Amino acid sequence: MSATETLLINKILNLAAERRASDVHLTVGNYPVLRIDGKLVTLTNESVLTPDFLWGMANSFLSEADKKLLETQREIVTVYSWANRARFRARVFFQKGYVALSLRLIPQLIRSPKDLGLPEAVLQAISQEKGLIIISGPFGSGRTSTVASLLETLNRNKGLHIQTLEKPIEYLLANNQSIIEQREIGKDTASFRQGLLDILDEDVDVMVLSAMNERGLEELLLEAAESGKLIIAIMDADTVISVLERFISNIDISRREWGQAVLAQVLLAVVVQRLLPRIGGGLRLACEVLTSTSAVQSIIKDNRLSQLNSILQTSREEGMLNLDKALLELVRLGEVNANEAAEQAIDKEAFKRNFK
Repeated sequence: MSATETLLINKILNLAAERRASDVHLTVGNYPVLRIDGKLVTLTNESVLTPDFLWGMANSFLSEADKKLLETQREIVTVYSWANRARFRARVFFQKGYVALSLRLIPQLIRSPKDLGLPEAVLQAISQEKGLIIISGPFGSGRTSTVASLLETLNRNKGLHIQTLEKPIEYLLANNQSIIEQREIGKDTASFRQGLLDILDEDVDVMVLSAMNERGLEELLLEAAESGKLIIAIMDADTVISVLERFISNIDISRREWGQAVLAQVLLAVVVQRLLPRIGGGLRLACEVLTSTSAVQSIIKDNRLSQLNSILQTSREEGMLNLDKALLELVRLGEVNANEAAEQAIDKEAFKRNFK
């Protein structure tokens, strides 16, 4: 890249750092755009981005293998280390025939569960020696930060053998009380499935998956949890019920009854997250949480998942949280705006009636 282009990159990313942006979006023919406290901000004082600039930027950090994948798949997700100052989860893709980039800042500091605002029930779940914890929510809801926080908590307080399967590796974890091995899909192992198969019978206490987007993973996770490992997996789903529906539906029909029975026994918690702009600046976490009780186990085993709604609303003493109630509490505490909360609510009309 030319010196002028390098200066522009540094200027954009410096602005992102100064304004505490979570994301940077760069597309041809447009000004750079930052996401700050959940809102998009266009940098109209900067130059309009050109094809040569964006290709030069991508070319500066993509490996030769990445470039070949980009050529064939037209999209790649990797990590971009900027001038030893910051690391970004970088999505490089094509739009209108030109290269575009979306960069998500990976915080250098791994925050504690308390600082993130995670409920106590989640900490109780990771204190167990075996079982399955599912972290879900839409993209940008802080799922990866939550998992990193939970792993660092285990790392500091227990002597465990932890292995992660990630695509890409975002947070870099260093051994403390535990041994942590981070494996990147496509570089350290061929796939999530292969990575799971590699360690099913190994001396590993905790297994982590950064995504659940390959066939057959659900059954392997159940087998691993049943064998005595603690599993933490990230899924794409918006509610506790949709998490479990998707998990069960992905189990082969011939093994589904077995899968429901095992899932009922090994499930420790499902956490579904939202991040909302905090009044006064920053972001605030809201969670829906399902924990394991005899009633929950029976419902999962019999696949009566719609009944979980009433359980979530009436079982706070067991650590459960209903998302809409969690959002309502944040509004009443003056933490978030009512309209912002309503946008994230599951039953939007019922949520809005609380303010009429």
